[in-house]
Amino acid sequence: MAADASSNPWTVAAADVAAGPVVLWVGQANIYQVEFQGYAGDADECTINQANGKILWYGNGAADKQTVRSGNIGYTNGVTIPINGITNGFVRIYHK
Repeated sequence: MAADASSNPWTVAAADVAAGPVVLWVGQANIYQVEFQGYAGDADECTINQANGKILWYGNGAADKQTVRSGNIGYTNGVTIPINGITNGFVRIYHK
């Protein structure tokens, strides 16, 4: 699964950020929800940053391997997933 910044939701897999960060949006964005899915275990993590490098959302895998959801996030200044920001699986970012 390759990073797709042209759709809703934006979808990024662990393999997409293994070689470098993925910049999904540079300006202001309204984020409805983040879903971390397809990971291997509760030690897997997902970090999403704003353009300035501050953490927008951090998710940790659950032992039952169910989808980890953020709830409504709201407005942010940029959306970037840092290098190795997803340890396993993929993340879906729903936006307006």
